[in-house]
Amino acid sequence: MLGLFPQWECSVGECRLEPDDVLALYTDGVTEAFDDAGEEFGEGRLVDALRRHRDRPPESLLSSLVDEVRSFSPHAQHDDLTLIVARRRGAAASAA
Repeated sequence: MLGLFPQWECSVGECRLEPDDVLALYTDGVTEAFDDAGEEFGEGRLVDALRRHRDRPPESLLSSLVDEVRSFSPHAQHDDLTLIVARRRGAAASAA
């Protein structure tokens, strides 16, 4: 819920991204995409897909994730599919 309310109370945390770590931000339309049996794509499938494709460049990783959601839920989406994927670049070489 970014920017919807002028004030919003929630827990805040921090974590350090190490070189080559992947950060994925997504809306509930991704995890709540349904198949024909009414089963949700869910966070578990999203995490599995991220792990399988994590070595790809961010653009390719993003495409792979969207393809997996659309394959799982091929009918018209009832919600948006919004994903942001970023990778922390490796540490710069130190000068000697």
